[in-house]
Amino acid sequence: MSTEEQLTQIKGIDRIKAYYDNNRRTVSYAAIALIVIAAGIYYYSNSYLPKRENKAQSELFAAERYFRTDSVDKALYGDGQFMGMIDIADQFPNTKAGNLANYYTGRLLMNKGEYEEAIGYLKKAKLADNFLAASSIILRGDCHSELGDYEKAASVYMKAADKRKNDVTTPRALIKAAMAFEASGNFKAGLKALKRLKNDHFDSEPAQDVDRYIALMQARLASQG
Repeated sequence: MSTEEQLTQIKGIDRIKAYYDNNRRTVSYAAIALIVIAAGIYYYSNSYLPKRENKAQSELFAAERYFRTDSVDKALYGDGQFMGMIDIADQFPNTKAGNLANYYTGRLLMNKGEYEEAIGYLKKAKLADNFLAASSIILRGDCHSELGDYEKAASVYMKAADKRKNDVTTPRALIKAAMAFEASGNFKAGLKALKRLKNDHFDSEPAQDVDRYIALMQARLASQG
């Protein structure tokens, strides 16, 4: 290192020391604040959140039992001893059990015909499982279809097909999208969805009659223009 470089380095150290001497209190407060924030993050991640997850899981266990036995009201609202899906979803956000409760709540409310409310819960369900996540998006599309908003339904179905690709839910999303596009009068988009179903998922169950659907959609498109 040259003498000039050494002098530059010394001057830099002197400037840092001078800044600390002049701002000792501010620097100390900043350091304390960082320590407090780091401790808070550690406590949240390693103590608070796991405890909430365990509590949510124990509540969800009972609610899932009612869900499996088609006890809709007890699954949604609880039995007086354990919470229902709605309370678990609302009181335990950012937990795996809370996200599952959002999904279950959406499904149950949809079955009860409460489509707007169902959409709200399904949108909040952040699910790691690829199939379950895709199913949640498809259910949102079903709710929009039931509300008569076929254009929105088609858009949501295509989101399920594009963002959560697999050989089970993607073909189902594509056929539902095609039917929703048809109901909205967008035959060109419907035909595109059907052709994608045929090309990418020809062996799937939803694609069994895809050639017939394509012919019908082409006829609809031809009559439109």
